[in-house]
Amino acid sequence: MASLPKDLLICILCHLPVKPLLQFRAVSKSWRHLFDSPVFVHLHLKNSIGTGSNLALILQKDSVLYSVELDLLNDPVELAHPLMCYSHRIQVLGSCNGLLCIANVAEDIAFWNPAIRQHKFLPFLPAEPNKNSGSSYLGARVYGFGYDQVHDDHKLVRISQFINLRNDGFVSKVKVYSLRENELRDSEDMPYVLCYTKKNGTLASGCLHWVVNRKFKFDDADLIVAFDLTVERFREVPMPECAVEKFQIDVGVLGGCFCMVANYYDIHVDVWVMKEYGVKESWAKLFTVEQDVIFFGGTFKYLRPLAYSKSGEEVLLEQNHDRLVWYDLRKKKIKNVNLAGLPAPFEAHICVGSLVPAEVNREDNEKQQNLGAEKIKSKKRRSDCTLDDMLG
Repeated sequence: MASLPKDLLICILCHLPVKPLLQFRAVSKSWRHLFDSPVFVHLHLKNSIGTGSNLALILQKDSVLYSVELDLLNDPVELAHPLMCYSHRIQVLGSCNGLLCIANVAEDIAFWNPAIRQHKFLPFLPAEPNKNSGSSYLGARVYGFGYDQVHDDHKLVRISQFINLRNDGFVSKVKVYSLRENELRDSEDMPYVLCYTKKNGTLASGCLHWVVNRKFKFDDADLIVAFDLTVERFREVPMPECAVEKFQIDVGVLGGCFCMVANYYDIHVDVWVMKEYGVKESWAKLFTVEQDVIFFGGTFKYLRPLAYSKSGEEVLLEQNHDRLVWYDLRKKKIKNVNLAGLPAPFEAHICVGSLVPAEVNREDNEKQQNLGAEKIKSKKRRSDCTLDDMLG
């Protein structure tokens, strides 16, 4: 290994899963420094996301979390999460860059990287005061977790929706917690009503997404709204040209692209993919599943795409929170995934294995910023200079 060119060595290491990297970390101080450096952490994460490798399914049932390697689809392995469960369920608020945001019934919240077993407990996030307590109540509280690439900041968004009993009005208050600043701040109110009061935000293209309506009585058609994590503003996502029949909307992410599930109740389900985020014309219907397709145990009430197979010819689906199935895009057939010990019911989340720390290392970040400033000043264009320094 020592005789290999440094660039080639870095390239090889960036393609490895987290587990062997943690083992190599004990080889020497220089290797430990390399794997802890923001540059290598970023390169490893970028490679994993770009190649769709090092992915795991995180399955949540009650107070237990399980992990299943997506490439192997091995039997679920129980994870030792850092929160007290108080005999109640653990909730996964979101997954981003290898970090899970989890919460318990006491609203203790933590950012947790299960691959490197590192976590950070968030400071207590006080509830918004109800200014009209006599006429309104808290109708919903949902979260969203994601990454602001411009400011290199992981953020947790909380939406608290208050319903006015007198006039059917509503107010959706929004707060944002910044990991980099370690602070909770107010953001603009969301001028929409949540359609699903227990569904957290879906992260795609630097935005968190919810299915909403403009009116409390849901007289209008449902919409998809996006919260941009960089500018911290809401905007509507253009919808695909669907059939005129009424359908139920759900949102997800597939292969890094934002997707929409249109459920026409007892007829069929359409899965749409937005190939270029924010561009209405880029919506494409990926596949349709007819209700009369045999679905191992009955009809489907809930169907959500999770990931592509390595070949890209199949899509892994979560069905009715109690089973996983492959959908063959070419043959248009369903195949059950048989896992021993699969918990049911469950909620599934995709998590990439990464070295991203749950804590912000301010000293390392300042060094990286200073190093970047020096590189700009000297107009050096060698992309490997920081890696050479790390390896000595």
